[in-house]
Amino acid sequence: MAGQTMGINYGFDRIRFLNPVRASSRLRGRFTLTAVTLRSATELMRETRLSIEIEGHEAPALVAEWLGLAVFDAQP
Repeated sequence: MAGQTMGINYGFDRIRFLNPVRASSRLRGRFTLTAVTLRSATELMRETRLSIEIEGHEAPALVAEWLGLAVFDAQP
């Protein structure tokens, strides 16, 4: 993102491990940006829904809400 000086992995919220993943399984990650919150003049909090799917299974292996903080240069 233009002007971004730092990105911080803020962690996961509501993480659920639903199915074990066998060795050599094919996986697919789906990332959906669900919210962006302005925390200050130079910080944005991003919330992303994450789902890890296992090929050939109906239920995913993992679902979670991923939080990330984007820090920007102060505007003059």
